[in-house]
Amino acid sequence: MTTYTASLSRLGALTACSATLATLLACAPALAEDAAPAGPWTITKHIDVASRYVLRGVTTTYGNGQPLGNSGADAPESDQAALQWGIDVVHSSGWSFGYWASTINYSYKQLGNSYSDRSITEFQKPRSVENDLYFAYAGNISGDLGYTLGMTGYYYLNGSHANALETKAGLTWGALSLNAQTLLNDVVWGNKGDTYWTLAYTKPLPYDITFTGTLGAYTYKREGKYLGTRDTATGAACGAGQAFAVNGCFAGNGPSSGGLRHLTLGLSAPFPNSPITWSLQAILGGYNRFDVKQGNQLVGMLSLGF
Repeated sequence: MTTYTASLSRLGALTACSATLATLLACAPALAEDAAPAGPWTITKHIDVASRYVLRGVTTTYGNGQPLGNSGADAPESDQAALQWGIDVVHSSGWSFGYWASTINYSYKQLGNSYSDRSITEFQKPRSVENDLYFAYAGNISGDLGYTLGMTGYYYLNGSHANALETKAGLTWGALSLNAQTLLNDVVWGNKGDTYWTLAYTKPLPYDITFTGTLGAYTYKREGKYLGTRDTATGAACGAGQAFAVNGCFAGNGPSSGGLRHLTLGLSAPFPNSPITWSLQAILGGYNRFDVKQGNQLVGMLSLGF
C-alpha cells in the first residue's frame, strides 16, 4: 500500500491471470483429445511469476501527493518479482469457485496498525500475502447476452484492517464484458461503497495469441474510516489542502469522487507443446482516488498450468 493508503485486489495482476486462464482453458480440449469425456467440473491450477504486482492500474502511488516509493509501502503492491498461484473450479451449470494469492513486498499488518499507532515507521516486515476467495454464477439472458453475479473475500496473511468483502455484477456480450465490483466495508485500502468498473475486450489472434484490452475506472466514497478528510482515530479534521490516508493528514490532493484508473493492453499465449504460458501487459496509468496521475508500466508473467 502506501504509508498513507492503498487500494484493493486485484486487476493489475488478475487481468494477466484471467487471460492466462482463458488461454489454458481454450487449449484443454486439444490436450484431452484422447481422454474420456469430461464431466461437469473443470479444474484449472496455476503457479505464476510476475515481474511486478500492479493493482488495478496503480503504478506510482496510492497517496494524495508525491509518491513515497514502495519501501514506504506505496504502489505498486510489489515493485519486484511476485510469486502468485491459484485454482479455479467451473461447473457446467454456470457456477464457479476460485482462489488466487500473491506475495507483496510490504506489510499490511504494519500499515493497518499505524492507524492507531502513529509511531510505526517500518512497513516492510512482516511482509503480507494476499489471498482472494471468490465465487460466481454466470447465466444467459438472450443470445450472446449473459450476466455474472458473485462475491470475493480478501484475506491478508500478516494484515490489519485489510480483510474485506466485495460484490461483483457483470454483463457479457460476445467478446465484451462490463463488470462492477463494490467494496462492502471500510479498510485501509478503500472505503465502503467504492466501486471498480471494468470494460474488457478479448480477441483470439494468430499463433494461439490472445489479446485482452481492459479499461478500468472507479467511483469512490470520499469519506471512510481510513480515507477521507477527517482523522477518525482522533476525531480531528484535516487542514486546508490536506487529506487523511490511513495514518495521518497529508498535504496534496483531496479525495476524488471517481475517474479513469487505467487502460491495460495485454497479449498472452502458450509455449508450443508446453504447460507454460507467457503474458505481457502494457498498463497506461490513469488516476488514483486522490486524482494523482499514475505512470505507465510494462508487466510480464510466466504461468505454469496443471
